Amino acid sequence: MLFCGMQSWQSISAQNKEAEVSQLVNRIIGERKSSNDLLLRYCWTSRTEILKSKEVLNIMIEKNQYSPDGKVIKKVLNEQGAKMPKAFIIHKIAEEEKENIEKFLFGLRDYLKKYTLPDANQVKQFIESASWQVIDSTHEFIFTGRNVEGKGDELTWWVEDLFCSTVKIEVQTVFQKEIVYFTGTFTRLKNGLNYMAYAEAYIPAKKITLQLHNYDYTVE
Repeated sequence: MLFCGMQSWQSISAQNKEAEVSQLVNRIIGERKSSNDLLLRYCWTSRTEILKSKEVLNIMIEKNQYSPDGKVIKKVLNEQGAKMPKAFIIHKIAEEEKENIEKFLFGLRDYLKKYTLPDANQVKQFIESASWQVIDSTHEFIFTGRNVEGKGDELTWWVEDLFCSTVKIEVQTVFQKEIVYFTGTFTRLKNGLNYMAYAEAYIPAKKITLQLHNYDYTVE
């Protein structure tokens, strides 16, 4: 009877957890859909800065907005690159290195998007397998999971408990055999728009830092 009672309690506990996860996932997905619908009406400015060690390789400021078919249109407002050496051979090597870095970072940018868990099934799967913390003082859920997009990676995800919008993500992963540390912090406007305001990716082996700032969100 005791064994049967334990089984029954475990079954109820599992059912409660499943219901809690399902409710939380639905709230997160609902909040995200509302935010994404709002974002289609906005234009915003982004500043991307690439540094190697402490040297600035490139600064790009862009205007962004969505086209009718749902794709982001970027217009470069200003771009500043590092000064290249005058000698032709050295100049060519420097240009090639810069191009290789930019290709690497564009690929990395697309790869890191996976860690925002854009699909509802990804959110559900991650939350079910992650460890949970509830921080009463900041009214946040903190989820930490491993092997999210690749073996050995780690994602920590902060979600505020009132609207279930993302507050912050931290990622440790490997891209093209390079260890990458990524942090993104989010802002939520009063109307429900939730966007990544600041982001930084650091690649220790290459001594490269990619910094992104999104700002000036206005309705077109």
